[in-house]
Amino acid sequence: MNSGRPETMENLPALYTIFQGEVAMVTDYGAFIKIPGCRKQGLVHRTHMSSCRVDKPSEIVDVGDKVWVKLIGREMKNDRIKVSLSMKVVNQGTGKDLDPNNVIIEKRRKRNTEIGSHLTLRAQTLRVIQARRRGTHQKTARQQRRRRRRRSTRRSTRSESRKRRGGG
Repeated sequence: MNSGRPETMENLPALYTIFQGEVAMVTDYGAFIKIPGCRKQGLVHRTHMSSCRVDKPSEIVDVGDKVWVKLIGREMKNDRIKVSLSMKVVNQGTGKDLDPNNVIIEKRRKRNTEIGSHLTLRAQTLRVIQARRRGTHQKTARQQRRRRRRRSTRRSTRSESRKRRGGG
């Protein structure tokens, strides 16, 4: 497919542009849409096909269907352009933008950034997260210290009350 020259983003529509494209290929994880005006295809991931859960993209679209999409991301990766598209923020009947301020898209992008390498965690917090993923709950050191203090406080108040009653 590559004709020897590097791909450029010049021919691509601007970010957050809405256009109608044709479904070129359907996979288990989404559908590839032909972008009009250039030879590039963009991916509509199955999470961006509908506001409802989509298990099989082939139940939503077929090859050759015309769909309205919004360009929500483009990036250069290994000398290739990756184009991300969304169907769920565009009315499929009219092509009207359902998210004109790009709130849904930005919220998702912000959450992914926070989960990624930009977030720094303390080691003990990380151990708790990993333990919860494994299904076992491991207490943090701080929680264990609090528990010990509460137990020792309870014991001392019990022994003092016994002494006062004379049963000590």
